[in-house]
Amino acid sequence: MEVIRSRHNPLLRRLRQLADDPAARRVAQRCVIQGERLIRDWVANGGAIECLVELEGAAPDVRAEAASQGQASAGPVEPAAAVARVRVGRELSSALDRIGGASGPLALAVVLEHAEPGAGGGDVLYLDGIQDPGNVGTILRAAAAFGVVRVVPGPGCADLWSPKVLRAAMGAHPRLQLHAVARWLDFGARMHRILRAADPDGTPADQLDLRLPGIWILGAEGRGLSLEVRSDPHVGRVAVPMVHGVDSLNAAMAQGILLYEQHRQRRRTSSAV
Repeated sequence: MEVIRSRHNPLLRRLRQLADDPAARRVAQRCVIQGERLIRDWVANGGAIECLVELEGAAPDVRAEAASQGQASAGPVEPAAAVARVRVGRELSSALDRIGGASGPLALAVVLEHAEPGAGGGDVLYLDGIQDPGNVGTILRAAAAFGVVRVVPGPGCADLWSPKVLRAAMGAHPRLQLHAVARWLDFGARMHRILRAADPDGTPADQLDLRLPGIWILGAEGRGLSLEVRSDPHVGRVAVPMVHGVDSLNAAMAQGILLYEQHRQRRRTSSAV
């Protein structure tokens, strides 16, 4: 197998561009994931990869797992029938780590981004300008854990397919239907669903019936909900009850608790039937 020895290799240049440029990711419908665990989780959850790039002398065998998943095509380019494996010389280890911002093997993965969701069932999570990639990834992970079906980013959100978001989400992307950016005024106006926003001034979650599916809205760190969302009379406010005097929670933690409370109420109802 040929080993890449130059940091100017076309494949490495392409990976760098995809890791750094959201526009390039959308045109190519590809992203870069890094780390053996993330690649394995991605494949195990049904995500497709085209190419595995590993350091010379290392051999995490995710190719066989990828082939066994029966990967479906997505985007304008058909993924390869068999996952290609490329090796990079050890002298380029630091260059490889700088591509994805972490250590370990890299994979060229297929982006599957849907158009805006219609009025179908299941819970939707709208990210109202969440800018921190770590928070976005953590929220995606919690959403997948508690049964959210679809996630829609609003303007100003960290790109769902950036390396930092992908690392924090740890394989959640293939478990969710992820959508293109949509303004609340365009999206919310045509969604005839229950609308719930995480807000410290809202009604405590344990005083509400959260069992019916709807749309959760999570405001940005610091700023909170946007004016567009706050001005929408159909949006109900839901708070995480806390001891008096404690400042508001991190956005990802607050939303995770609310999703858990919804999941808990549904489990209780199901077990009582």
